[in-house]
Amino acid sequence: MRTQHAAPDQSFESHAEFYRKSTYAQFPQEHRSGGSFGAKLMRVEQEPIDTIDAPVPEIVFCRADSEGRGILIDLGDGPVESGHASGEFTVTPAMTRPRTRVIDPHQITMLTIPINKLSRSMEGAGITGDATVFGRFLGRMDRSPPAARLIDRMWRLCVSPEASDDLLFDGLTLQFLSVMAGSAALSPLGSDHTEDKRIARAIDYLEAHISKSLTVAELAGVAALSPGQFARVFKATTGEAVWAFVQRRRIERARDMLRHTATPISQIAFECGFASQNHMTTLFRRHLGVTPGGFRR
Repeated sequence: MRTQHAAPDQSFESHAEFYRKSTYAQFPQEHRSGGSFGAKLMRVEQEPIDTIDAPVPEIVFCRADSEGRGILIDLGDGPVESGHASGEFTVTPAMTRPRTRVIDPHQITMLTIPINKLSRSMEGAGITGDATVFGRFLGRMDRSPPAARLIDRMWRLCVSPEASDDLLFDGLTLQFLSVMAGSAALSPLGSDHTEDKRIARAIDYLEAHISKSLTVAELAGVAALSPGQFARVFKATTGEAVWAFVQRRRIERARDMLRHTATPISQIAFECGFASQNHMTTLFRRHLGVTPGGFRR
């Protein structure tokens, strides 16, 4: 792919405006907003891209909603390549010209907040420093299940009967900022608890071995916890029971393979750790309301 400027010589007041009036306008996208901080949310289905974006006076929190091959991010301190896994975040500071290259079709959810209002909201939440502290995320991808859940709640709230309640939306925004700041040891509460890091290690192991028959005892061993303690800490950290989390990740992995590959369904079931193709079909119907074959079509 050839690198191109998404909107050469143009300026924009927001990331949402940039997406509507640049090269990105060709991609299906949905926009929502809420609260008194000027926060905006976008969901976009993008094709492979290699672009340089226009600077905007907002900080951009971007969550990957699909699996994919390598992603390259250059925010001015050199290109960094990493995986592109569902649930991972990247953060783009305000007024930067990021270059992004993704070689697979992908889905993303973005939360943007004006930099001036972000600084004030962080101070009000008791988060140390100012908005520039999120520069520590430069070129990094971080999975944060609590932050992912908060973005989904904000997305739903925008169209709910409570959508006019700025106080509720602002509260979720502050929670999100605190979670993201805490994951970078920027919160007054300090860095993540030891148990959280152990759970993160277990999740990394789970992702790498998702095709295998896993047990709670095996995952607990990776986390250096007893099975009972692991189950309790896992639920407290992720908000999900262990097997609910594993099942969801297998469904998400299979869904992405169905969307982006021609791999036979029986092979996808095997590679994603389902007991059989019938087992995967049963879970797809239960969670997505469609069979794997129907989803692929």
